[in-house]
Amino acid sequence: MTHFPAPRFPRRSLNGILAGCTAICSAALAAQSAQAQDAAPMELPSILLRYELDYSGRVDGYLAPATETGVKSGVPLSEVPQSISVVTSTELEARQPDEVEDAIAYVPGITASTWGTDDRFDQFSIRGFDMGTNALYRDGLPQKALSFSAFSTDPYMIDRVDVLRGPAGVLYGSNDAGGMVNLVTKRPVFDRLAEGRLSYGSNNTAEAAFDWSDTVSADGTMAARVTGLLRDGETEVHNSENDRAFLAGGFTWAPTDNTTLTLLGHVQKDAKTPLIMAPIAGEDFDAAFGPLPDDYAYRQSDYNHFKTTQESLGWALTHRFGDGLTYNQRVRFAHQTTDYAHLDYSYADAAGLNYYAFRNDEDARTVGFDNNIEWETQLFGAENSVIAGLDYQYSRVDVTQYYDGTIYTLPYSNPNFNFTVADPALSSHDRTTYRETGVYVQDHLKFSNGTAVTAGLRYSWFENDATDLLAGTTSSQSDSAATGMIGVTHEFANGLTPYIGYSEGFIQNLGTTISGQTLDPSKSRQWEAGLRYQPTRDLMFSGTVFDLRKTNVKDYDLSDPTFSSFTQVGEVRSRGFEFEARGQLAANLQGTLSYTYLDSEITQSSDASKLGNANAMAPSHQLALWLDYDASAIVKGLTVGAGLRYTAESYATQDNLRITPSNTIADMAVTYEARNFDVNLNVSNLFDRDYYGVCYDGYGCAKGEGRVIKVSLSRQF
Repeated sequence: MTHFPAPRFPRRSLNGILAGCTAICSAALAAQSAQAQDAAPMELPSILLRYELDYSGRVDGYLAPATETGVKSGVPLSEVPQSISVVTSTELEARQPDEVEDAIAYVPGITASTWGTDDRFDQFSIRGFDMGTNALYRDGLPQKALSFSAFSTDPYMIDRVDVLRGPAGVLYGSNDAGGMVNLVTKRPVFDRLAEGRLSYGSNNTAEAAFDWSDTVSADGTMAARVTGLLRDGETEVHNSENDRAFLAGGFTWAPTDNTTLTLLGHVQKDAKTPLIMAPIAGEDFDAAFGPLPDDYAYRQSDYNHFKTTQESLGWALTHRFGDGLTYNQRVRFAHQTTDYAHLDYSYADAAGLNYYAFRNDEDARTVGFDNNIEWETQLFGAENSVIAGLDYQYSRVDVTQYYDGTIYTLPYSNPNFNFTVADPALSSHDRTTYRETGVYVQDHLKFSNGTAVTAGLRYSWFENDATDLLAGTTSSQSDSAATGMIGVTHEFANGLTPYIGYSEGFIQNLGTTISGQTLDPSKSRQWEAGLRYQPTRDLMFSGTVFDLRKTNVKDYDLSDPTFSSFTQVGEVRSRGFEFEARGQLAANLQGTLSYTYLDSEITQSSDASKLGNANAMAPSHQLALWLDYDASAIVKGLTVGAGLRYTAESYATQDNLRITPSNTIADMAVTYEARNFDVNLNVSNLFDRDYYGVCYDGYGCAKGEGRVIKVSLSRQF
């Protein structure tokens, strides 16, 4: 029989990484034994801190037992009345992804790298909505892109990734229809952790990284963590950059069993390569004009660059007052500057391929906080947890753009970028400011018979200001939204847990139309029914059907050559089926399997030609399989991992004028452990499949990433 209560203790391994309650119990027994022998007792972190880490800390294995992303009070995954997946610490370490979009590539409902090899952002769609830059959160607070400022996070800086599918307006306010991706930052641990890593791989990419944490006070109430990474490299694109340097720090103070405070901060500098769109003969220009060189899709101008600097500082505070009352506060300040220049493809004619130059200098900053009170009590004979909170988001981005319409023509006979590109003249200087305040309440009621009811309400006020700093004019738009959610789960003694849920969301669309008008908000609603089966503590099967609808869907305005303006359509419906198997499949085999069927359709539009079309970047079928095999019986310390990802064809825009072909990609990872050393071989796109990440109407195609090989040597100290 598989029926167990919510875990109440952290999972910690002997080397200081949280692994399971067994290690804690062993440590406690060891401490008691030491006391019996008149030795100094072992200090453990506070009970409250250990409880928190059950829901937001490191996860060993492929199945997270609990989450606080779907229900803020923290519950087992089986009690979330909405589709949720957790990419665990073990999976991140096995696959060693370089970008967040790679980390979530095996999650159902996710279409990763929707714009091909484009390292400016983490880009992906969820349930048929291209929304990567608007769906990212870190530690429960928004980390959304502002113009080209994306506040990117390196996977080495995080412990886990929670993916909640469907609207989440009650919990997180302004949030896109497809769902949200919550990155959980590595936090200090109270046992020693020390790792160093060196790696080298394809495209002359070298990397050094370290991760250290330990208790730093004699009484065992303070712990610190420092994580850093330095990368120097390139991509397949000629004259490209793939450089990153970050330093992240954390400090936790747990003076009593009822109080914890964790400070988190980081600084980061990136030098990346802009999106390269290449025209295709016969589609973007007359094939009679002549073929392009085979490597043309990897060529770019020396003018191109994408350089960012960012900083963040925040904290998480929790205090238990007693009588079931707990106060939680999360705060983060973030800032990014962006220097982006691009000679970008525009159109083709008989004279050749025509390009234009633009440059953006950006300064973006965000402030976010979430305060709530949790009250745990008994109600109707059930365990009841009510959270009531107030949250606030503020963002501002100043964009100075240089664009004058100068055209550079590359003849078909010699399409090379060996010419000088001059900085264009100043064209605009704009500031966009967004403010949002929300009050919310969520109740989670768990009955002894296995039934759990979750319900919530939110009311939000939001305002968007668009200021032309050259003309001195401002257009403003303010609005409000009420959202709700309700869901029921029931856990049977045999491990089956059916659920049904309804959720709503909204998003204030940042940006303007080509005429300068601010965009209208989008609203979304979803019905979902699912079934989870957990035959063992370490394995879960999940299946769900859903009907998701969104109004005023934002899309790029193709009449704007700089892709800085947007249009909106009336309503898009996305419905389908998802399946996921995740966890320990056998004694020496673990991994994840997912399948998604998606049927998307534009059901309302002021443009009659779009009615009945599929939504952009919404493939009808996706299949992903990743398995880790412990081959120690063959070679001691050897683990072999392999994966396969299939994505069906899709349209790039709501006009449905151009198809991005389907693709199938294989990945591999091999790890060999010996003493305190690990040797890792990671290969993405194992068979070097040549495919397009996206083919856009009138804009050409962007290549998907080719084979990338990386060899790493790690040591535990």
